[in-house]
Amino acid sequence: MVQVKKRKTAEAWKKKEWYSIYSPKEFEEKEIGTTPGSEPDKLLNRVIEVPLREVTGNMTHQFIKMWFRIVDVKGKNAYTAFDGFELVREYLRRNVRRRRSMIRVVRQVETKDNKKLIITVYTFTARKIDTSRKNMVRKLMMDAIDRMAKENAFDALVQKMIFGTMASEIFKEVKGIAQIKRVEISKCQFVSEK
Repeated sequence: MVQVKKRKTAEAWKKKEWYSIYSPKEFEEKEIGTTPGSEPDKLLNRVIEVPLREVTGNMTHQFIKMWFRIVDVKGKNAYTAFDGFELVREYLRRNVRRRRSMIRVVRQVETKDNKKLIITVYTFTARKIDTSRKNMVRKLMMDAIDRMAKENAFDALVQKMIFGTMASEIFKEVKGIAQIKRVEISKCQFVSEK
């Protein structure tokens, strides 16, 4: 007679408890979800992906994916810190057209309060432009990103990127060189201090 061993995974799952996850202070500490965990320490540094509309309640923010990292657990509540965001690819793709140019800048910056971020910005033109004008636009984009990072603290810069203020400031900087259709901050990733 063959003995069948009981699966340990089912028992391990039963031991887990559910924890409520809250957004950071700059996003009003709203409940953004729940997660299972066997011990509070095992939840630390877990990254949660949430659409921005879950935090703001605004349907126009559904194309932004936010990343929050769990940094503290108190009781059955897990508190997070901003880890980054990214625009949904389909949203970016709809700006790419024939006979238009796309200029991309990836820049690592340091904020006023010495926090490091990697920022990706796209500029879409209304008509195709030559390489020299692309280079001029790219240079102005990099200068604007660097300047805004130095002028703003981490929390303020994140708010400017997510809610479009930074994109509109870059638009104003580059619109004199070419006919610009859109500027999008497509991605931002917090660089750990470790």
